[in-house]
Amino acid sequence: MKIAFTGKGGSGKSTLAALFVGHLRATGRRVLAIDADVNVHLAPLLGVTADRDAALSHPANTTAVRRHLLGTNTLVGGVDRFVATTPPGPGSHLVTLDPGDPILSGHGVALDERTHVMHVGTYEPEDIGGGCYHGHLAILENLLSHLRPAQDDWVVCDMVAGTDAFANSLHAQFDAIVVVVEPTPESTTVARRYRELATAAGVDDLLFLVGNKVVDDVDVDYLRRALEAEPLTVLATQPGLRRARQEGRCPVPGDLDDASPLRAIAGHVQPADGHRRTARLHELHFKLAQKDWIRSAHGDVSGQVSRS
Repeated sequence: MKIAFTGKGGSGKSTLAALFVGHLRATGRRVLAIDADVNVHLAPLLGVTADRDAALSHPANTTAVRRHLLGTNTLVGGVDRFVATTPPGPGSHLVTLDPGDPILSGHGVALDERTHVMHVGTYEPEDIGGGCYHGHLAILENLLSHLRPAQDDWVVCDMVAGTDAFANSLHAQFDAIVVVVEPTPESTTVARRYRELATAAGVDDLLFLVGNKVVDDVDVDYLRRALEAEPLTVLATQPGLRRARQEGRCPVPGDLDDASPLRAIAGHVQPADGHRRTARLHELHFKLAQKDWIRSAHGDVSGQVSRS
């Protein structure tokens, strides 16, 4: 299962993603946690130092990951012809959460034998004035499209804030997208916009709205009215989480007064239709392949999609 956490910056999406990882670990699941936020909060919340040399977007790591994914797939045309939407094809190496998987063991930090953490990276000094974080996210899109978790495995991704997931194919990569919403006009506006774009992209059925930092029934009622929908679940403001951070500890489900929202999220996620997802990803690839800047940098990449 692949699940993403997103929402307005400051809504608590990284903390909720970390708590959800903790919940899955406690239930014995194999988990790959991926920190895709430019601010890199999830990895530290799980106790992992986000070293720039270990970032997936570090050029050496990007090349190594793509070289492995490429395998003997001749449709791609070489490692340097990968674009964000390049799909797997005949001969591609798929990534699993099995022990010894070269991508998992080579680019993930193990919290235990069943839990690994990766991070995409952030801006570095050399990126100033000439870098775009969407370029960093391309390797994440490649990884997600080649990931094949087993039935009880989970991939938990802390996404970029706001609606940036619609820039390329990230919105189409998951079985579920959790939009974390505070009871404020700013946060609910972002959530409504996310839902509008998800509807236009055909993934609105994968969207779950989760209220966070709720104080009372007035807040819950506000969320219902502002979102024009019933949140899947809500988390009350949690002093235990604040104390954990003040003490320099990583937040865990035990810091919550009530962990049932985590169970509610896990219980509502179902595998997305694989054929529909593949068709959508191919559609997005053909759309990107028509861009002049893609043609200029990579040539015609439309042939990377297998016709068989």
